[in-house]
Amino acid sequence: MYLYQLSRMTGPQQHYSNNHGIALVTSLMFIVVLALLGATSATVTTLSSQAIGNYKASIQSFQAAEAGAEEARARLRANATSQVVDSTQTQNTTTWQTYIGSTAQAQVYGYTGSSSQVRADGLQTALHYTVVIQHTTNASGQILYWGDPNGTGTNTRTTTVLPGQNIYLVTSYGTIGGANSVVETQVAAVPPVPIPGTVYVAANTTIQGASTVIKGMDQCGSVNRPGVFTPLPETQNGQPTIDQNGHPQVTGNPAFQYNGSPLNVPALVNTLKGSADYKYTFSNNTTETGMTWGTPTLTDTHNQESPLQCSESHTVYYNMNGKSLKLAGGTQGCGILLVDGDLEINGGFSWYGPVLVTGSITYTGGGNKNVSGALIAGDSLTAHIETNDIGGNATVINCSAAIRNSTQRRPLLVLNWQQK
Repeated sequence: MYLYQLSRMTGPQQHYSNNHGIALVTSLMFIVVLALLGATSATVTTLSSQAIGNYKASIQSFQAAEAGAEEARARLRANATSQVVDSTQTQNTTTWQTYIGSTAQAQVYGYTGSSSQVRADGLQTALHYTVVIQHTTNASGQILYWGDPNGTGTNTRTTTVLPGQNIYLVTSYGTIGGANSVVETQVAAVPPVPIPGTVYVAANTTIQGASTVIKGMDQCGSVNRPGVFTPLPETQNGQPTIDQNGHPQVTGNPAFQYNGSPLNVPALVNTLKGSADYKYTFSNNTTETGMTWGTPTLTDTHNQESPLQCSESHTVYYNMNGKSLKLAGGTQGCGILLVDGDLEINGGFSWYGPVLVTGSITYTGGGNKNVSGALIAGDSLTAHIETNDIGGNATVINCSAAIRNSTQRRPLLVLNWQQK
């Protein structure tokens, strides 16, 4: 009997005991796996949070570096708030440096307080950056300038000294937490428009009316120019290329200069249009009435022949696709007016700065008209012969301040940008 009962216990009861043991082991393994998964998940979550935090800090440090570069660009502009002044522009020196940031921050990046170094506090404290500004040089250590020393109408990097046209290397260091970013740019002021004469014409021109006044002597400084400048000879086929009717008043140094070097006006317009803040495109002859891009005023309100003045500066570009633009009804503005096509000015007109037209200019009709700067007509003689017509209470005044301010008050050009 005992043996039989023992035999019964080693059958189904033993099978039950084995199954129970396997289930217990399986449960324990499952618990271990869950614990491992929980630990792994916590580790992954921690690493993910750290990665997100690092990425966020990296983006913020890059944004800070960009902000520092833009502050430097803004403060290098003439008449800027808290302007960074380069007192060595005419000295062709490679040692000049300006730092933007606190003294402690600037010292990290090489500021020692030497006579060739200048430091200025940043204009804000929300973002953390330090900026180093210096002159850009080529591989031979020569200072580089941005401009058109050969008068081709196209600006380029050059070692020819162009006062006020230094290319600045701006290195901005942005920091936040443990993240650091560096943005490096090369910037330069928009070069002044090359002005050979108060009025430049490349085609036969008629100047008429005793009320027409062209002044080549500088009314706003000491940069005297010819009243009328042309690449044409004085006569062609026995006829004058610049015809005068009704005793217009043309003065300058000299009043008329013939056989001058031609100005590539289309190339110049093409270069300047990139910085235009007003752009218009037309495919047909178009009349614009009462347009305003700034408000120039006479320095002497009792004298229509006095130069204008204006605190604004814009670049206005009209692409006429070979057609003609007519400005009428009291159009006025300050800065640079660019017309790719022909231009007719009729009625009251006031402009502070240079007016450049790739085609011909008709500058007549009623109303007082005053251009303080220069009037440039670049009609191509090889394409077709057009006649410029200037008269009818027209006043064109050489004003070097208007020419200079038209570009110096513009934001600096960014010639190169890179994140390092």
